[in-house]
Amino acid sequence: MKTLNIIYWSRVGFGILAALVATLLVNLKAGNPLMNGITVGLAVYLISYYLLKWQFTSKVEQPTKILTMGIGAFFLTFILCWVLFITPTLAPPTASFTMDVANPVVGETITFDASSSVDPDGDITKWIWDFGGDNTIEGETATYYYNVAGDYPVMLTVIDDHGISMSNITTITVSPSS
Repeated sequence: MKTLNIIYWSRVGFGILAALVATLLVNLKAGNPLMNGITVGLAVYLISYYLLKWQFTSKVEQPTKILTMGIGAFFLTFILCWVLFITPTLAPPTASFTMDVANPVVGETITFDASSSVDPDGDITKWIWDFGGDNTIEGETATYYYNVAGDYPVMLTVIDDHGISMSNITTITVSPSS
């Protein structure tokens, strides 16, 4: 039984180490960082499992219990590391935009430009403009015009490469045409 305890705690230790390695690799920019981290972490875990299995299997009565506990330690540690170290480091993007017309009038086409929006820890992958009702446009720039004078909210929502979104609502005043 002493050998079983040594192997069990070795498996748990390797599970935790593999999860920590996987968590650190999640921040890779190439490809799919989450899958890269999980793949490398599981590879470290499985290699260590087979090395220990080769060395100790003949001395252990329940080798499957060791594998199960190690994998459990891997996933619990990975989830804990994700929550504590990865999620808080993801910064939301900043949604901001400009208009090419300072004082728009009825019927005048306005170009809205969101190129000043930034994401401090990655890239913005989607821009969604909402001009009210069902009037939405996707893209870094959008053109729109109003048929009636008044105050109108323009909402820009940006989404970054981590799926985090941020919105900016600005009210613009459209004057009657002269």
